[in-house]
Amino acid sequence: MPLVLIVNPPNSNTVLDGPTCTVTRPEDHTDWSDFPHLGTLTLASALAEVPGVTPVYLDGTVVPWPTILGYIEDHADELLAVCASTLTATYEAAVALLSHVKALRPGIRTIVGNDHFSALTEQCLRNHHACIDFGFLGNEVIASFRDLVADLYQGRLRALSAYPGLAVWREGEVLATPQRPEPLFTALRYDLVDAVFEHTPHYQANFRSRVAPRFRDLLGVDLHAGMPLEIARGCIKFRRDDACSFCSIQFGGMWKNSVEDPATAWHAVERAHDNGYDYLYLTADELPLTFGALLRRMREGMPQWWTALPEEERPVMVGYARADGLSDPRHAETLRQVGVRQLMVGLDAGSPLSLAAMNKPLSPLRDARPAHRAERMFEHNVQAMQTARDQGLLLKVGFVIGHLGMTPELLAENVDSMRELLHLGKGAIASLDVEVLSPEPGSRDYRYLTEPEFADAAARRVGVGLPDEAERRSVAERWKPLDVIDREAAMSDYVTAVMPGLTLDDLAAARTRIREYGKSSGIVIGE
Repeated sequence: MPLVLIVNPPNSNTVLDGPTCTVTRPEDHTDWSDFPHLGTLTLASALAEVPGVTPVYLDGTVVPWPTILGYIEDHADELLAVCASTLTATYEAAVALLSHVKALRPGIRTIVGNDHFSALTEQCLRNHHACIDFGFLGNEVIASFRDLVADLYQGRLRALSAYPGLAVWREGEVLATPQRPEPLFTALRYDLVDAVFEHTPHYQANFRSRVAPRFRDLLGVDLHAGMPLEIARGCIKFRRDDACSFCSIQFGGMWKNSVEDPATAWHAVERAHDNGYDYLYLTADELPLTFGALLRRMREGMPQWWTALPEEERPVMVGYARADGLSDPRHAETLRQVGVRQLMVGLDAGSPLSLAAMNKPLSPLRDARPAHRAERMFEHNVQAMQTARDQGLLLKVGFVIGHLGMTPELLAENVDSMRELLHLGKGAIASLDVEVLSPEPGSRDYRYLTEPEFADAAARRVGVGLPDEAERRSVAERWKPLDVIDREAAMSDYVTAVMPGLTLDDLAAARTRIREYGKSSGIVIGE
């Protein structure tokens, strides 16, 4: 049977020659290869339903690059298609992989998707249509992807309109079909993880050296293997297309999506548990404010298999929350009761101007004074940490350094605010991520980098100043046509373009100070 290879590429800077990373090193992000890649496994599982096609799951974060290239060379005559998930950090590796495929046998079809392609569809297809045959936009594309591959196998490709979310390059332009809402795909085939390549030993080795010791120390539980779990997808701020400025998630045709009922959610948990996964990483971008009703129904409808397990033997669930969702004790209690033990929370530190520049507040309050809004967000942060302590929830907190119009004075104010929150969070914060803002394609910040007029309008609205206009326009023209993004170069140019009096080194030094303060307070960095 023909093979369809579905690849999660490695970070490009780990396999391709290029500038040395200083602030975006993969080793600073320790969960990148601790468990299977959900998107790749979902696509492979969907293809398992197509008669006559053999899906191959391949995760380039644990399978060596030469092994991947060698497999394609050895099986070129059997490959129907090679598919790649593309984040900005992995896109250049994906292009190199697909170029290798086309050089071996041009008849192999190539398909890409995920956030980077969704954000830069025009640039990706214009610059690399020689190695990209098809691309999918957004999230609601599982059925379309399955249909496309089935039709390629049958040799009967239909009109573009038959495949919602599909984009192609035809006669010098991009043609695309709008997405169509679809239910979450939960019929994962866990057996595919090791069907061709042995992934699990690598995942487990990483998990046991990174994640498991922390949970043993903090919760007294022994964990063995992790798995992302999708029972809900979305964020409350997507409802009005009002994401935080640095958010690059391409949420597609639905601002939120979830399984239809609590029984389906619990069944997904049970299947993961039965397959040996006891650390379940809930993928929703925000849980309590966005999916409170589902969580409450899960609490009220706990299945017998779950309640019969002693608490220390139940899978540990982790997820995401906004501070203004977690600060409500009722939300925290519900999360704890359904098995969530750790939450990733982005803390909103900084001055009123900083919060406004990052588009952080959930929605305008009745009192729209920036100072009042900043004060309220700070109070939510403090209350969220207290609530987490009360409910026995571990927090992994994150800070982002940098924003439109940041000055040396605002940077110093942000650092002081972050240090104060870390001090107040002792006993609740288990680990800390601090990152310099990266203007990822798809985010407002990338638009500030590439669209000077958009940056000007936002700066006026917030009340901040920007550097020289000629410099900003020069920077924008450099980045606008590109699809391969050197993230550190983009970060540096972003600082030049929108942060008066600052350099990337200034922001990196501030990150180091916050990390060192957290470490001195007994907080683990990055895990």
